[in-house]
Amino acid sequence: MPHSRPRYTLSDCVGDPREWSYTWEIRDDVSFSSSCDFCGQGEQRHTYEVMREAARLWVCQRCVGRYEVTGVLEGEALALREARNHLHGLTARLKQRTCQDVIRTVQALSDNPALEEIAVYFDRNLQLSPERAALLFNALGASGLAIDPKIFEVQTRSAVHQDEFGALAQDDRIAVWAALSSQQKRRLDSLGYAPSKSQLAATRMTAVTSPAKSISGRKSEAPSKD
Repeated sequence: MPHSRPRYTLSDCVGDPREWSYTWEIRDDVSFSSSCDFCGQGEQRHTYEVMREAARLWVCQRCVGRYEVTGVLEGEALALREARNHLHGLTARLKQRTCQDVIRTVQALSDNPALEEIAVYFDRNLQLSPERAALLFNALGASGLAIDPKIFEVQTRSAVHQDEFGALAQDDRIAVWAALSSQQKRRLDSLGYAPSKSQLAATRMTAVTSPAKSISGRKSEAPSKD
């Protein structure tokens, strides 16, 4: 019997979601350990602060798209689509800054000069090629920082990047695999590039038993109207 997707229901403390409004504060949790105060769903990277009078809650991206929460920006009440568009822009800029900060942090902890080229490549493309991702993720693992590689997007759409992934050593493919979406994994698997299931299982077991240094999630800066 196939596994069904868990259903998340609105917490009783929320009441009518339309009574809440965004403060425009965003948390970027690079360890994906945050939870949504609306629906209770865990393993969240981005959560968004909402307020109702003196109360404050943090909600996930799923609830941002599901409930009619809006906000006020520079004294102007935004329509629902405007509020969501503004959050989208804030989130995109925050994701970029976070990834740039992580690369610089790993650089400071490593003596590998190739990380400088990776930083330049990311600044230009906002993504990583498979080879660059493997190098960065291996350095990230060696750093001991509690940062999930899924915060980075890896390029696999073109045949060139697909073949680049397939040419990686097994350990490097495993390092990059953790950051890929389900769709990316299915495509690479169909090409025969997926790491072996036994090695993936061994890697997951190592990750569970290995301690990591925790870091605080980043918040967005004070917003302004786009």
